[in-house]
Amino acid sequence: MTIKLHRYYGDDRITKSVMEVWLDGDSEPRMVCEARESSYKKYEEAFAGASRYCLPVGRWRMKAGGGAYSPMGLRVPKCPGHRQVWLGHSWCRQCKVGEILIGEPAFHYYTDEEGNVVECPQKRRIEHGEEVFKKLDALVYEAFGKMEEFYLEIDNKEIKTNVNNMNL
Repeated sequence: MTIKLHRYYGDDRITKSVMEVWLDGDSEPRMVCEARESSYKKYEEAFAGASRYCLPVGRWRMKAGGGAYSPMGLRVPKCPGHRQVWLGHSWCRQCKVGEILIGEPAFHYYTDEEGNVVECPQKRRIEHGEEVFKKLDALVYEAFGKMEEFYLEIDNKEIKTNVNNMNL
């Protein structure tokens, strides 16, 4: 199983991504949802305080089991600056340090100068995290039953930032 985070927005409070869940051999993702991490910072190596920020770009091995959200909970056990970053959900929070929260997108629209209704990704929220997490959990059990390895792939290809004095 490979979980892909395609980041599209980051600032000093939150990092927003579209998340895809791929099982080995599939030609399209089994699940697509939104994901949220803590503050955005572009980095490759660990530094003091890195655990307060989003994970670095790359491909990270994940492990299943022993989670607070599910007996088969997924986590990134180790990557630069981070230990035990869990996938989870929250009914009241949009992000949480040390976790990647998932949910359905709650789109935010506004009217531009020409009178067009436009979606604003920077203000997009997540909701219904528990239901989305249950779908992910079922896929984790399926992948585990097939003895698949678990990976998290993160890219910043489409990210727009609003971060002052950051290493971008």
